[in-house]
Amino acid sequence: MLKRLFIQNLATIEKQIVEFNTGFTALTGETGAGKSVLIKALRLILGEKCPKDLIRTGTEFLSVEAEFLIDTIPPVISLLGEMDIEHEGELIVRRKVHVSGKNSIYLNDHTTNLNKLVLFAEHLVDLHGQHSQQSLLMPGLHIRFLDEFAGLQDRVGKFTQDAGELALKRKEHIDLQQNAADRNREIDFLRFQVSEIEEAGFTTDEESKLYEDARLLAHGEQLINSLTPIADWNNHEHSPLAVISSALGGLQQSLKLDEKLEPVSKEIQSGLISLEEASNEIAAYVSKLEVNPQRLEQVNARLSELDALKRKYGNTLDDIYQYKNDQQQKLNKLDNQELSSGELEQEIEHQSKILLEEAKSISKQRLSVKAEFEKTILSTLKELGMEQSSFEINLTPFTPKSADELPFNGRGVDLAEFLIATNPGTPLKPLSKIASGGELSRIMLAIKTALNYDISFGSMVFDEVDSGISGRVAETVGEKLTKLGESRQIICITHSPQIAAKAIDHLKVEKVVENNSSKTLIHRLEPNDRIEEIALFLAGNAISDKTRAVASDMLSQESRT
Repeated sequence: MLKRLFIQNLATIEKQIVEFNTGFTALTGETGAGKSVLIKALRLILGEKCPKDLIRTGTEFLSVEAEFLIDTIPPVISLLGEMDIEHEGELIVRRKVHVSGKNSIYLNDHTTNLNKLVLFAEHLVDLHGQHSQQSLLMPGLHIRFLDEFAGLQDRVGKFTQDAGELALKRKEHIDLQQNAADRNREIDFLRFQVSEIEEAGFTTDEESKLYEDARLLAHGEQLINSLTPIADWNNHEHSPLAVISSALGGLQQSLKLDEKLEPVSKEIQSGLISLEEASNEIAAYVSKLEVNPQRLEQVNARLSELDALKRKYGNTLDDIYQYKNDQQQKLNKLDNQELSSGELEQEIEHQSKILLEEAKSISKQRLSVKAEFEKTILSTLKELGMEQSSFEINLTPFTPKSADELPFNGRGVDLAEFLIATNPGTPLKPLSKIASGGELSRIMLAIKTALNYDISFGSMVFDEVDSGISGRVAETVGEKLTKLGESRQIICITHSPQIAAKAIDHLKVEKVVENNSSKTLIHRLEPNDRIEEIALFLAGNAISDKTRAVASDMLSQESRT
């Protein structure tokens, strides 16, 4: 419910705080006093755009702030949770608009924007007024009232969720079908790349081995010529190692004459062994060398093949190997998409049949309560002074625009629109064609009182619900508002003494002139002040003790009920 409203520099209001109570509150005042300013303030809180001419003349900005109790409004609590905005059972919406056009919006001191503010609007205040572009003027929402009366909210909500999931699957399937040609081309290209890399049959260390082979083959003759003499050190009697071995034998004979030569002898012997081993290693190396131009040509050709792969797929053979794995994964995914497309089509067909049967079942339940809902609305309209009216719900089957579309929408197989004729002999017409804002408000009042329970938990604000009525009908309207006020907060701007007298709380709007400037004041009426206000309604400025007595009796009747 709306607990408090602060308004500053809005039209004729300089600075005003208005406190609201639970139940039914009447708001009265003379024509031109500024009652509509309160509606404008609420519209700004609910996210409507703010024209600059609403800013009070001579000021730089306007500010509106509303405090709501939200413990009984789960959708608002859920939205705050999604936006990570903390609360303690209260929501303070603050909006400031500067003449420069700057617009500041806060939810519990968290900066936000108009788009997010609008998300809260329908849950906070249900506003009905002259030519109000609310749910009655949107035929697409009429079916919700019928579902509410039939007790179908949860069932239709589940259907809407399932239909939304089905729509996403259909879109996914359509995308798969539309992209089939592109997907096939991509599959062919990926397969070619993977095949080309696999057919190359390389290992990641092959390139280094090939470069080594190419180097040795290119210089094989030079290496053989350079190393063969060393390899031959052990191959004939006059070789260097044979000469050293012979000399070592003489040295070892000399050890018998002088033992001090033993260290030198050991060094020469050790060196001889090392030279023999080195010569053998060189000989083994030379034996593997070859002068083979044909083999060199093959090695260079293989290196060229690998270079070509690197130019296409990566800087190194490791990169190429990784690229091949990546492309193979993409190929597997695309192949799986082709398989999943068929599975998805079967799933869509199966789920569509289930939802269609559910939609038909929901439609039967709507049809079963349609006449009762029409009768209830019509009966209430007659009580509210629209006794010559006719009311009907035009329930028509949903028709898809093409054969490719599903045979139902997000709420089933039905479309609903409220039709009314306010005068006998005139044809039924859509509510959007009704010119009278007062009639529109009374129709909404009739619908709200006919429902099994309230569509939303927020406050309801009625403006001009009493237009064109008086006497007993106005009293009936007041009774309906009082009844609604038992379960939710009702605020009604009224010119009717019968309606105002039914209210639990009473606010008055007055315009005063100070220093050649007009400003609007809103204040709560005490019991004696309420008598004067009701008497003013009844007799205008010619208030007498008799009219005060009548006003007192009207108020006391309400207190007795």
